[in-house]
Amino acid sequence: ELEVSSAEQASESDEDFDFLADTDECSTKLDLARAYIDMGDDEGARDILGEVLEEGNDQQQQEARTLMEQLG
Repeated sequence: ELEVSSAEQASESDEDFDFLADTDECSTKLDLARAYIDMGDDEGARDILGEVLEEGNDQQQQEARTLMEQLG
């Protein structure tokens, strides 16, 4: 029984980590999009911002929309 409990706890921890990984990934994508904008690669930035709009949380999506508006 103890092993089953450990497995359940590990599963829950993995789910928490996946959520954090997704949030972190979108945060990284926003940073990358800003770098593309700084380099003048607007198309590359738009592609990445589109991914953030699909995958990010509300705050990240809003930030992506703001950056898209700046690109015109």
